Parts: sequence; structure tokens; C-alpha cells
Amino acid sequence: MYTVTQAAFIIAVYKLADFKQWKDFHPTLLYVCVLNLLYNYITANYQLWKLHPDFFSNHSITDIMNSIILLPAMSFLFLSHYPKNKEKKAIILYYIKWIIGSVLIESIFVVTNRISFHNGYHFWMEPFFYTLMFTFIRLHYKRPLLTYVLSCLVVLFFIWYFNVPIGTPIDERN
Repeated sequence: MYTVTQAAFIIAVYKLADFKQWKDFHPTLLYVCVLNLLYNYITANYQLWKLHPDFFSNHSITDIMNSIILLPAMSFLFLSHYPKNKEKKAIILYYIKWIIGSVLIESIFVVTNRISFHNGYHFWMEPFFYTLMFTFIRLHYKRPLLTYVLSCLVVLFFIWYFNVPIGTPIDERN
């Protein structure tokens, strides 16, 4: 199912993305990739969500593939069609569309037991997560340095809020 979703996003990017702007979007696509990889490193033995693979052998490989394929593709599409010079209502509706779409796609993964939530994180938190994610994607595109500072603050908040153990070597965490 993850492989199908990744392939679908690759096809969507090929057919729908604005390739004239790929160089402008490239730093933001790397930002999204790195942040997801950082999540996997920090929560290696204390996951807030766990992907149950269908093709790859484990969560880590599946999420690495999401990091280098799905999330950059999703971000590329999001940035490619972002309403330019539109009123706030159009921008808000654009965000709502992407948040609802992301939650609906993830709902399929929940129903089919391809994702589970742990350590105080719950599916109902996903709309808030996607709101933050898409806001930061756009903010990084416009103001990357500010986004790095805010990302660090958000990561520290999540580490504190979800009691993610820090300072213990990954192979010794329980």
C-alpha cells in the first residue's frame, strides 16, 4: 500500500507539478526529507507512529522511502499549485483541501492497519500535524531561516510533550 501511494504521488508529480520551479522548491523538498529522517532518528525506539510495511521489510525502510519519495512529492505538488496573489480565503481553502486530503489518505492506512499510533500520539492529532506540516513547507519556501528556528522549537516541544527519551543511545533504549 505504501509503494502504491508513493508510485501514485510520483505519477501525480509527473503529470501535475510545475517543473519550471523545481530549483526554487528544491531546498524545501530537502527540508521535508531531512525533518522526517530526523524524526526517525530521534524516535527510533520510541515511535509516535509506526508504519507497518507491505513491501519493504520494516518501518524504518518504509519511512525512509516516504522521506525520499512521498513527502518531497507531496510537498512539490503542494508548492506547485499554491495560490499565488490570491485572497486569504483561497489560501485557507487550499490548506484545508491538503489537510483533509492527507487525513483521508492516512485514514485508509489506519483502517488497513498499515499505521499505528503510540506513546500518547493519536490519529485525532493528525489534522493539527498536517496543518503544521503544510504551514512549515510554505514558510520554509518563503523564509527558510525562520522555519529552521521554529522547527527546532516545535521538535523540542514534541520531545517534551511526548516524553521522548533523549540522551540514551538508540541501541540501549527500551
